[in-house]
Amino acid sequence: METLLMDLRFALRQLRKSPGFAALAVLTLAFGIGANTAMFTIVESVLIRPLPYAHPDRLVRIGPPNAGGLNNTSWLNYRDIRDQTRNMDSVGCYAEDVGVVRSKDGSVSVVTPGVTPSVFKILGVRPLLGRTFTDEEGQPGGPKTAVISEGLWRNVFNSDPEILNRTIAVNGQPRVVVGVMPREFRFPESMGQDIKKGLWLPLQATPEMQGSRGESFFAIIGELRPGVTLAQDRAELSGIVQRIHELDPKAASDLSFRAVRYQETLTGPVAPVFLALVVAVGLVLLIACANVANLMIARCLVRQQEFAVRAALGAGRWRLMGQLIAEGGVLSAVGCCLGFALAAFAIALVHRLPPDTIPRAEDIALRWTVVLVLAAIATVTTVLSSLIPALLVSRSDPQRALQGASRGVGTRSVRGRLSGAVVAGEVALSALLLVATGLLFHTLWNLEHVRLGFDVAQVTTFTAMPADASGFANLTVSSDAAHAPTSVATLVYQPVLERMRNLPGVQEAALDTAPPFSGIDMHTSFDIVGQPKDTGQDRSARITAVSGGYAQLMRTPVIHGRMIGDDDTENSPYVIAVNEVLARKYFHGKDPLGMQLDLGGKDTGMIRPYTIVGVIGDQVDTSTSQPPQPFLMLAYRQVPTTSLFYQALINTIVNFVVKTRGEVAVAPAMRSVFQQIAPDYALDNFETMQAAVDQSNFSSRIGLYLTGAFAGMAVLMVIAGLYGVLAQLVSYRRREFGIRLAMGATPSGILGLVLRQGLVFVGAGVAIGIVAAAFTGTLVKSFLYQVRPADAWTYSAVVVLLLLVGSVAALIPARRAAAVEPMIALREE
Repeated sequence: METLLMDLRFALRQLRKSPGFAALAVLTLAFGIGANTAMFTIVESVLIRPLPYAHPDRLVRIGPPNAGGLNNTSWLNYRDIRDQTRNMDSVGCYAEDVGVVRSKDGSVSVVTPGVTPSVFKILGVRPLLGRTFTDEEGQPGGPKTAVISEGLWRNVFNSDPEILNRTIAVNGQPRVVVGVMPREFRFPESMGQDIKKGLWLPLQATPEMQGSRGESFFAIIGELRPGVTLAQDRAELSGIVQRIHELDPKAASDLSFRAVRYQETLTGPVAPVFLALVVAVGLVLLIACANVANLMIARCLVRQQEFAVRAALGAGRWRLMGQLIAEGGVLSAVGCCLGFALAAFAIALVHRLPPDTIPRAEDIALRWTVVLVLAAIATVTTVLSSLIPALLVSRSDPQRALQGASRGVGTRSVRGRLSGAVVAGEVALSALLLVATGLLFHTLWNLEHVRLGFDVAQVTTFTAMPADASGFANLTVSSDAAHAPTSVATLVYQPVLERMRNLPGVQEAALDTAPPFSGIDMHTSFDIVGQPKDTGQDRSARITAVSGGYAQLMRTPVIHGRMIGDDDTENSPYVIAVNEVLARKYFHGKDPLGMQLDLGGKDTGMIRPYTIVGVIGDQVDTSTSQPPQPFLMLAYRQVPTTSLFYQALINTIVNFVVKTRGEVAVAPAMRSVFQQIAPDYALDNFETMQAAVDQSNFSSRIGLYLTGAFAGMAVLMVIAGLYGVLAQLVSYRRREFGIRLAMGATPSGILGLVLRQGLVFVGAGVAIGIVAAAFTGTLVKSFLYQVRPADAWTYSAVVVLLLLVGSVAALIPARRAAAVEPMIALREE
């Protein structure tokens, strides 16, 4: 211990004598350690840390599998799984939904997921106030109750201490508040930050839910019994599917279920991105360690006489190695302290990202586990940065070092080659990062230049919800067409649109229940009238309802026929427009105009077929990286009020699209219009279309910025490392350069000699890095869009950039070598 303390004190004195070296080494390590600490914190908080529920390791999500995860399913399928499972202690069901809460200040739009009472029991979270739902409240016709969030309680109901048993209006219906959930409760997490100010309603099965397996609005969550594996649960689900198929072979013809860890369904989409960034910051740390090792090798050359004297006086190899490791440890410790501060700053920036950019972002924080990781990183960096210099010192010959001191030679050739190899390694790692940055830049460029199929200039969207919104979870069909109510499309939306279009600065206004990037993604099956229904082809499409003026506002091209117009009312022939993808996929090159589509008939309340009157150009739906889907557009006033579609498309949430002439304060103007015509409507989510498009590419942009930042750090370290190596070599070859100049060599020849030596290091590193990037290109393929992993332009740009950087880094030492005065150099020797 005493020896260790002596080494540490001596290391501190040595570092104080070389403040420039110490500062550069500490900053280099701080950036590498800080980036790794921040990235580990994010990964630990999002991917590793268990969810805040009773048994998070036993929670599973169940549903029909798709390419990206799990689909929702029907109430009947949930009921069969609940009743037949033996591998799960409990099974629950939930449905994402939205609604309107009336307060003394007006209507407030909130998320209102419906849950079975068993969901709260599975999650095991105690309410802040009151209780959760009873089994009776989950039965058909049960009491109308609600559990509200702490955010809604505090912000809308002003932390009313008498909130329990108070009756509130939710979607126009009275609900008794029975509980308040704490702010930490955010189930279902897939609804994002809005759940923090939402409420939960008990799911109560309707006749429609109990009569059809086609209403796939529900997600299933279960708690595995202790000791049951996912494989066992999946095997049991296969048996349940088989029994469902025996009871209802037509509805269950292609049915399948898969169980996935619930946490995986939340973090699965971002896990590959985070792991790729972990690799990137790991490369940065390796480059930082290599750079510090190079700096320490240079110091070894300066201190070779010191080490020779100490060895001659009896210091052993392990003693000398211990001294250098102690110096590396001090540098790493100081770098860790500064790196911790940088990591804290990075985490603060993460919390400033737009909501829902990263799942579980609220849980990201520096914890005691980070301290352990810091200690591990400090140990690794100490070993990596000190090992090569320590080995060099331990193997040096004191006699040769002392004899070579007067001639400026000694072990410089071996150490010079090692330093060059380290620089080549830095360049290779930098090439990997730069190639990744170039490919991501190309991807982002492609995404931002995708043909959208519509215009975004001066276009703003917002949502409107009636106080008696139907919601998505309890859709019903009415057979009493004779007493069908008048549509809100006629009573409210039509006069609202007329008023909007007459506002100063408004060029056009239209209604679209699901505009691009709105997050509303409703699909329907359909049949083509006159063609066989059972063709083996699942005819389905994304569906929306629009008003007249939509195509003109969005500049969406009409390829054939016409678009929905204001004359398409409830009293005119029912019409529909389709996009090019649907026309190609389901009509196989035939002209679809005049053909009729059946949207479910009595089962959905869409009794009359719709005649195709137009084919519009394809437009991006939900993401610029996804191809357009088959698309149907109904006239918003031709959706029967007795149908499921009326509740889902018209009477729950709709979007308005407004195009202005120049800069106009859209939100106040629209609120004023609704205040005059429909004051109980809740307006929300005002956003420009350009912002929506940018947000869809935000994840790619963040990945590019982070990888680019890491690559930039790596290039700076390469410059510093190459400069240090060449400066060291020039310093120890001054006598040689003096002799060469005295013998007739020109300064330009010496300049070229040093430059060539530097470019040899860089060229070797570039070659290794490019080959490594080519072999690892498939690992980044999933992050790319319309660009090949072996993109020639990207690789060429990286080669040119690194050669240019290497030339710049080598230029100053080369010029210093060319400026050596022969007489002065020879006198020094």
